[in-house]
Amino acid sequence: MENQKVIFTIFGGTGDLTYYKLIPAFYQLFLGGRILDDMTIIVLGRKNKDSASYREEVKEVLMKKVSNYNENVFVAFSSKLHYYEMNFEKAEEYEGLNTFIDSKDCHNRIFYYATAPTFFPFISEQLKDKKLLDVKGYARAVFEKPFGYDLESAEKINATVSKIFGEDHIFRIDHYLGKEMIQNINTVRFSNQIFSAIWNKDSIDNIQITVKEKDGVKDRGGYYDKAGALRDMVQNHLIQILALVAMEPPKNFNNNSAKEEKVKVIQNLSIQSELESHTNLIFGQYEGYRDEVKVDPDSNTETFVAMKCFVNSKRWEGVPFYLKTGKALDESIAKIVIEFKTDGSSTPTNTEKIPNLLVIKIQPEEGVYIRINTKEPRSESKLMSVNLSYCQSCDIFYKSPDAYERLLLDILNGDTAMFTGWEEVKSAWELISEVVKKCPDKSKYLDTYSKGSDGPISSHDMLKRDGRHWWRVDDMNNNFE
Repeated sequence: MENQKVIFTIFGGTGDLTYYKLIPAFYQLFLGGRILDDMTIIVLGRKNKDSASYREEVKEVLMKKVSNYNENVFVAFSSKLHYYEMNFEKAEEYEGLNTFIDSKDCHNRIFYYATAPTFFPFISEQLKDKKLLDVKGYARAVFEKPFGYDLESAEKINATVSKIFGEDHIFRIDHYLGKEMIQNINTVRFSNQIFSAIWNKDSIDNIQITVKEKDGVKDRGGYYDKAGALRDMVQNHLIQILALVAMEPPKNFNNNSAKEEKVKVIQNLSIQSELESHTNLIFGQYEGYRDEVKVDPDSNTETFVAMKCFVNSKRWEGVPFYLKTGKALDESIAKIVIEFKTDGSSTPTNTEKIPNLLVIKIQPEEGVYIRINTKEPRSESKLMSVNLSYCQSCDIFYKSPDAYERLLLDILNGDTAMFTGWEEVKSAWELISEVVKKCPDKSKYLDTYSKGSDGPISSHDMLKRDGRHWWRVDDMNNNFE
């Protein structure tokens, strides 16, 4: 690990992300001895408070959220935590911040932007102009998603921040990439010959990537109504997962080689974005969305997306990738289902062949599920499915690290492997921009669905036309949702 004598400054220190994700992750890292005593965390906010009152607020959150909370550990941890009142939209207030940070006598600095992307360039320019980046050690910038709202805004943001920090010192967070089973995709695929040898169009019929949420937009209506599911989830989380699943074996798994392979996948990803026929792209909106706080009462923003896309490569020629994501659905779950082909295989029985499945369960349960076929006992010709399941998160003695724990540690270590590079972000925005341009007026084709349902019926019809169906992890033996 690198020298951890570092000042970690968080813009947006009074937001939910800092309270409920970043601070708990830092606490767990400190509890586990993963960060050292000479680290300082500075949270910036506009609210009039001091470090003592902020620490008390954090304590209340940790006592509710962290099962292994320890008062003595918190006392030691909180001594690292400092609150600094400032309005980061005012240029003149950065000189005071520089003085405050200089007083900590540390030459390694990390700046975490837990703000809207519109502030990324301004904050970066002020950090440079007010000499906060003039240090003998390193200066790193961490940007939360979304990195821009479209291709044009992303390019403008990147032009500024890359010039100031340099790509090697920029960490664009997609917290899904920090999840245990996302990081396990490469291990499952490349470390097991039974999978690596058949990871192609000859053996795989289709791949389904699903991320469903039970909650609606809650208090994020103002942001979400401008973004929608396509920009909020597909552009980053789902496309990143797809790229990991579909990429060619990298030369090595260093910071750049795997990223280069992911970029190739994204650049060769095609979506036939025609809404009218509901053939390859479904947009939906849950009932009551327009009544949510800060949502336009006439909004045509999609809260659900399902799509069929293809990777134009020799490995994946003709293999459909189905993506599905939405809010206010029947469950909160994230999974990857790989369905293998049945044609070409032989069976001693006369019954219909049942496809083998490989399922990577991301959340809430973490693990790997494999479905194979065997003969049903006391039957001469009937097939039955046998489930081989490994549930990592079911072990009562094991607790998967939160995604932010892993990512914060990578930031401290200067490891950018699990962060999205600019070419990945740019390629994903180019793809989404093309989809948006080709789509006609969404208001004519926006399917309404009930809260607590599985989304629009049209998303099931999309697969039925292909002779397929969405798979459920919790009911694989019934074959379909």
